[in-house]
Amino acid sequence: MSNTFAKGDDRWTCVLFDVDGTLVDSAPMVIDSFVAALSGAGLPVPDRAHLSRYVGPPLWWSFSDLGYDHDTCAHLITKYRAIYTKTFLDPQPFPGVTSLIRQLADTGLPLATATSKQEFMALRQMEHLGLAPYFRVIAGATPSPDSTKATVIASALSQLADQGVDVARPVLVGDSIWDVTGGHEAGVPVIAVEWGYGDEDGLADADMRVSTPEELRDLLDPR
Repeated sequence: MSNTFAKGDDRWTCVLFDVDGTLVDSAPMVIDSFVAALSGAGLPVPDRAHLSRYVGPPLWWSFSDLGYDHDTCAHLITKYRAIYTKTFLDPQPFPGVTSLIRQLADTGLPLATATSKQEFMALRQMEHLGLAPYFRVIAGATPSPDSTKATVIASALSQLADQGVDVARPVLVGDSIWDVTGGHEAGVPVIAVEWGYGDEDGLADADMRVSTPEELRDLLDPR
């Protein structure tokens, strides 16, 4: 990908947003759910610092990365989802994010989510936070092990296109290596936000980086 973005470039026809770590501060609830799922299954529980790397990636990858086989992963994912369902509406937007989304939507720029959170949860969370009206599409993961960030991005773009949105020049906004890698796999440039959960190495290949919602707003809305 080319690092040719510049304020006033006017190159983006739609913007896709990751959710966890980008729009909402969900790390405590996600980590709590991992702890409860693992301990409930009688399995070792890594420290919270280690578990923080699993805020954002697909669950199948996360539990596989912890060393479990397919059947054990399936069992743990079922337990995790049962636990997380009770708290997934609790996370609040990062400071400045609500205003950012409202202001971008007011410009007429089509917005969508592209999250590894299950799609029905993403929809309910955006509704709960009052943000749903600002998104043309709320796209999220399916329960399938084949659901990846790239497939979610493709789904979001397809749904936008079905609504008549110009998807010729999309951009993804995210906070982790999963967003950077998934965006590039889908052929979409990525703006990385530095207020989320990604580390320096994970964001190194992003096409652009911003440190505040205000900076992101100025980049996306050059008026």
